[in-house]
Amino acid sequence: MRPAEFEDEQIIEAGKRLLSEGRRVTGFALRKEIGGGNPSRLVRVWEEFRQSQEVVESQPVQDLPVEVEEALTEMTDSFLDQVRSLALNLNNRAVKTAERRVADVMKSAKEQQESAEAELIDAATAVDELESQARALQDELDQTKRALNTANEENKTLGNRLVSLEKELAIADQKLSKEQEKTKDLKDEVAGLKNANKSLEGDKFDLREQRDGWKASAESREQEVSDVKNELSEAQGQVKELEAQKKASEALAEERKVDRESARAAQKDAETKVTQLETKLATSQSQNEELKADIKQLKKQLEELQKQGQETSTGREKGGKS
Repeated sequence: MRPAEFEDEQIIEAGKRLLSEGRRVTGFALRKEIGGGNPSRLVRVWEEFRQSQEVVESQPVQDLPVEVEEALTEMTDSFLDQVRSLALNLNNRAVKTAERRVADVMKSAKEQQESAEAELIDAATAVDELESQARALQDELDQTKRALNTANEENKTLGNRLVSLEKELAIADQKLSKEQEKTKDLKDEVAGLKNANKSLEGDKFDLREQRDGWKASAESREQEVSDVKNELSEAQGQVKELEAQKKASEALAEERKVDRESARAAQKDAETKVTQLETKLATSQSQNEELKADIKQLKKQLEELQKQGQETSTGREKGGKS
């Protein structure tokens, strides 16, 4: 068992001081007065002291009072014996009655003391629990303060991060505005390229129609050249026939001068016609070469237009991706 922290004399002196101050003596009052101790033990020591004092004060007096003794001495011996016997009997009965009452009072006081001690134990337990709860609450409060300080530091860090993010957001907004302006310029450029592409498509269509017209014209000229060649072939056949006739005419020159002159005139006409046909053929060939050159030039222009159209489509796709 753990030794008592305070002596009984200290507890009794503390109870006396409380009584002298007009205060009620309780376990918690004694504990507060001496600065510690178990309230149950403190009040038990005080009650034992108080009961011992009451027992001492209530000790029965076996001898008769002096006045009664003097009165009895004046009486006769017989009467004195009777009176003494009666007084002793009454005194004994009074003492027994007083002792019985004291015993009842002591029993009741003991029961009250036991009840008070139980209540003090319960109160002490409750105080210990409250102190434990108070310590737990204090620990929880300290933890809450630390958590609050941590949260404040985190909030401060988050605030700084928020300011940094706001700055970054402002910079990103500026970049976005610039990109939007660039996108708008690109859209305008793409729109211009689309319009240029439409114009090129129109020019391409016109050139195709022109090419088709030139192609038809070239085919017509080729047909004319073919017809001229056929006529030239026929003329050459006629020339051959005329040469044969010339030979025959020369053999019969003397006999048929008129026929020879006619043949010469016919030959001359045929030669003139042949010359004209050859000239016409040369002209047709020259025109055909020019048409071929024009068609080649148109093909080259068409290829350039197609190349420009592909470059325009590629630029538009790159602009749409960006």
